[in-house]
Amino acid sequence: MKPLRLLLLVTAAFVVLLIGVVCGAFNSRVQTWAARRQLAARPELGASLGSLSAGLSRVAVKDLRVVSHGAILTLPALEAELPLVSAGLKRKVTVTRLVAKGWTLDLSKAVKVTQLLEAGADFFGGAVPPPRRVVVNEFSLLSSARAAEPAPAAVAAQVFQGIFAQLALPVDLALDGVDLEGEVILPAARGHARLALTGGGLGAGHAGKFDLKMTAALTSTTVSTVETHSVFTATMDTPRTFTRFGVKADSTASGPQFPRGVKLSADASAARAAAGEDYAVALATTDKQLVDVRATFPLTARKLTGTWKIDVRDTEVAPFLLGRALPPFVATGEGQFDFDAAFAEVHARGKLNSSSETLAAVRPELAALGALQLTADFDLTQIGEQTRVDHFTVAIRGAQPIATVTSLQTLTYNRTTRGLNAADPARELFAMTLQGVPLAWAQPFTPGLTISGGDLMGEFVATASEGGFSLRPKAPLTMTGVALARAGKPMLSALDISLNTSVDYTPHGWQVAAAPLLLRSGNATLLTFEAKAGQLAGVGQPTKATGRFSGTLPALLAQPAASGTLQLTRGEIAGDFAASLGATQEIQAKITLTNLEADPKLTTEKLPTVSVDLRADIAAGGQITVNAPLLLEREGRKSDLSLVGTLTPDPKGLIIAARVSSTKLVLDDAVILAAPLAPAPGPATAPAPVTRDVAPPWAGITGQIALALKEVVYSGTFQATDVAGTLRIEAGAVKFEGMRAGLGNGSDAKISGAVTFDEKATTPYALNVDLAVTEFDPAPLFKALNPGQPATVEGKFNVTSKLAGSARRLDEFATTTHGDFQMTSKGGVFRGLPVNVASKVEAAGKLAAGAAFLGNLAGAVTGRKDYADIGNRAQALAELTKIWQAINYDQLGVVIARDADLNTVLKDFTLISPELRLTGGGRATHVKAKPMLDEEIAMEFKLRARGHHGELLKYLGALDATTDELGYAACTLPIKVTGTLGKPDTSELNNALTAMAIEKSGVKDKAGELLKGLFGK
Repeated sequence: MKPLRLLLLVTAAFVVLLIGVVCGAFNSRVQTWAARRQLAARPELGASLGSLSAGLSRVAVKDLRVVSHGAILTLPALEAELPLVSAGLKRKVTVTRLVAKGWTLDLSKAVKVTQLLEAGADFFGGAVPPPRRVVVNEFSLLSSARAAEPAPAAVAAQVFQGIFAQLALPVDLALDGVDLEGEVILPAARGHARLALTGGGLGAGHAGKFDLKMTAALTSTTVSTVETHSVFTATMDTPRTFTRFGVKADSTASGPQFPRGVKLSADASAARAAAGEDYAVALATTDKQLVDVRATFPLTARKLTGTWKIDVRDTEVAPFLLGRALPPFVATGEGQFDFDAAFAEVHARGKLNSSSETLAAVRPELAALGALQLTADFDLTQIGEQTRVDHFTVAIRGAQPIATVTSLQTLTYNRTTRGLNAADPARELFAMTLQGVPLAWAQPFTPGLTISGGDLMGEFVATASEGGFSLRPKAPLTMTGVALARAGKPMLSALDISLNTSVDYTPHGWQVAAAPLLLRSGNATLLTFEAKAGQLAGVGQPTKATGRFSGTLPALLAQPAASGTLQLTRGEIAGDFAASLGATQEIQAKITLTNLEADPKLTTEKLPTVSVDLRADIAAGGQITVNAPLLLEREGRKSDLSLVGTLTPDPKGLIIAARVSSTKLVLDDAVILAAPLAPAPGPATAPAPVTRDVAPPWAGITGQIALALKEVVYSGTFQATDVAGTLRIEAGAVKFEGMRAGLGNGSDAKISGAVTFDEKATTPYALNVDLAVTEFDPAPLFKALNPGQPATVEGKFNVTSKLAGSARRLDEFATTTHGDFQMTSKGGVFRGLPVNVASKVEAAGKLAAGAAFLGNLAGAVTGRKDYADIGNRAQALAELTKIWQAINYDQLGVVIARDADLNTVLKDFTLISPELRLTGGGRATHVKAKPMLDEEIAMEFKLRARGHHGELLKYLGALDATTDELGYAACTLPIKVTGTLGKPDTSELNNALTAMAIEKSGVKDKAGELLKGLFGK
């Protein structure tokens, strides 16, 4: 093939390909695909597109929808006529026609305006820098926040050259015809607005003019309609530069509160001339100038200077805020400002007066602040990183003066070094006086609480200190008659508060001290508190605090929040603490309760001294590690209890892993602490309705608590050793696992079971416990329960038991738990028949001995010799009662049960010894609110005897003649025990035995016969 032909074929192919590409580029489907792909690359916009069609001089967009930050733009159609080739190749944008109608901008779910600005920047591909953090106290700005701001050199590089220099266009622009019409749905259901923008004629050497008409229909109860007609003008001297901008707007608002309508005019302009630029913004009503700001920027001076003046009230501007509420206010003021071209030096001075009847429109809770008036007089200069205060005075007053802050000399603060310098370090820097800050001002920041009382008053003065300042009180902060309530329920009342506080700030850090804080009520001092808190400069430095406190418990407990919790007539609380609050928080506190005395109507016993040494470490993830030793001291004894463990946050609650340990725990000293918890004695009242727990105390907690108690002492005589086991919390239940305790002399107790909670049940709590005790001697327990009496039983017992109960609240288990205790013993002493006829037997014995002596004398006269038998019966009875008072047994078995009515039932009682057998049973009747030892008993036993024991009963005439196969015969005496568990009564048996010694022996009759025989009538 010839080269020329090959070249022609290649050229033709290239032309065909080029034509195809051009045809594809101008194909609507290809353009739509490309546009959709570009939108898909920006998923944050949530955009969709129906179609895009772009020709050589026309662009059409259909069904465009963009969602960003909650704002939704719906654009059915947009058409623009402009030469694309000129725009792309010659950078000439000549729009002869731009039409978009029927569009909707829905702001009903939009986020804040600042985020909408960011959304707009995202849409147009730009980036809006985040607003600088504004903090009330500039000294508390974090270093990281300052580091993110541009360095001084960068700021200086951004030299201001005037507004028009910033508006220079990168293309030649001409805008002939604009016709935009649509609707904006306002946020917070405030209504909607119709907008229409028309105009054109903008180009080089021409003044463009655009009309904007807005009609807003609002849902406000004060303003229903706002109509605005704005005229925008712009003049261009070249296709890319402007010489003037201007906008004039006239607005009318009408509604229920403004039946005749309210008018507001705005006029803003910017003009460029050879000498520089002039700017002006004015806002006025029909007969009054509200805002007037004017500024000039001479090109030779390179400095922006201006003045400002305001005289405005809420009723003049609020109707035009499209339903947004404003507090009622009046503000007047004027001043001057100037900036250098690099914005490195900014100077502002002026005076401002503002007053408001209420701030409820800003935030409902702020209504508590009432009417306020603010007066400010300032002269401030910002130079790079330094802020110079030449003069600054702010005064706030309500019905009377509230607070004043006044600078006393020129101050300079460096934002980078955090240094504060004074013109004269020897002089005071500024003064702050609180003439009377109402406590109601705190109400918005304490939701759910009601605060009342006298005003907060105090006076401070600041002096220079190491590049910072020290704030010292000239008069302490004071408040009187402070009261606090939650949901109408009083918590604190009649408190007088005094605080001497100081603040130190240097570039190295800050420190606040309270020395001291005093809480008083009447003549009583409730609490004295001294503390210091501070933080070193630098990222990540923790805040550290230390302090100590002391208080009088009866005075503290007299406050409504603590009323009825503890009935103490004396006691002091004292302690100290230290804390480090950073990424990891460390807290230590030692608290001591001393000289505790309970209401004597509750107990006259001495209460122990209580000491708690707490340490808690809170990790960054929220895990809490606790170490809390507790010490009780009473009458020379010491009891200790220690809790060590961790609490780990979990999506379902907390996971606990803890260990409770003790070397010695005297239960009497721990239990006596509960005495002040009893309700205060007072007149009888109707019982409160019984409530049901809706959740157990361990709701949301899982894990385990291990027990390790070396020695537990009860009443000084009964003790348990090596108490160990695990409380496992899971699935709504607390389970006892591996619980055991040594009970002395080889005795061992084991417990297993659980307390469960069923939220659907009427009685949600259920208890099931198994108990097994081996080689248990109950004598120490009996002596502990009833110290004035000998132990009812001495011996080694094996005990098995199953306990069960149900309850609506945990405290009900004390009265609802029931079950059986099966007890067996292979030898010991039983004192369950407390017979006592000693005095009567002794009298009978003496009478019988005298009768026997006289009988022997009379025998010589009468010939009778039976008087000696009387003394033998008394001796027999004395020996019998001695045996019964302490029966030595070989076997003893008994079942002790607590029935559904909480009565203690003694059943299947069997005692076997070589010469007697004792069987029987009975019950102790439960009475609500009565101690167990005071419960009345009714028991009856049957006795069978043989051997010497049987001979004694037979001699006394109290033994049946019939014997069983083992030689035991039944005793005919009534063996009944009544009285109480603490004081058993065997008076019926005592009377029967006494009768044997006296009446049955014939002591009285025989003595009479003896005297008659000796002396006649």
